[in-house]
Amino acid sequence: MKLSSVLESLLFVLGESVTIARLSHITGKPENEVKEALGELENDLKGRGICLLLKEDVVGLVSAPENAGTVEKVIKEEISSELTKASLETLAIVVYKGPVSRMEIDYIRGVNSSFILRNLMMRGLVERNLNPQDARIFIYRPSSDLYKMLGITKIEDLPQWTEFKERTEDFLSRFINEDEQ
Repeated sequence: MKLSSVLESLLFVLGESVTIARLSHITGKPENEVKEALGELENDLKGRGICLLLKEDVVGLVSAPENAGTVEKVIKEEISSELTKASLETLAIVVYKGPVSRMEIDYIRGVNSSFILRNLMMRGLVERNLNPQDARIFIYRPSSDLYKMLGITKIEDLPQWTEFKERTEDFLSRFINEDEQ
């Protein structure tokens, strides 16, 4: 199987930018081979609707610049519409469990949450940062703008925050224990 094809699949499924080191770890290939395959992928994507964005050692799939007008129109419509049930569900997980990785959100929801997280970030409700324990993973947390919208000064002011936090920690600890077995 061609490494550039594998990388394209990984970038699509992960749905967010990834370090070259993480792609190297996932594929079991040296970083120089990953970089070479990313160059091939970049060439393969020329003239298509998506392209490769490489910034320092982080790479991701983005929409092609020539499609910016159409993409911008869709995004503006998306941002101005009301939050969907799935968006509210994801936002609740970020608020009550955060900081939380996308993998944990996906596990709790049972579906991929990349698109919804992107939407919540564009609305300024959620922020994404590198995980201090593992720089290969992003973590999501409520934004200060969300705190303002909710009229709170600290997360503990939310209704039943302590109880919900404990329940999600218990739920996720079972997920972690299953992975270790």
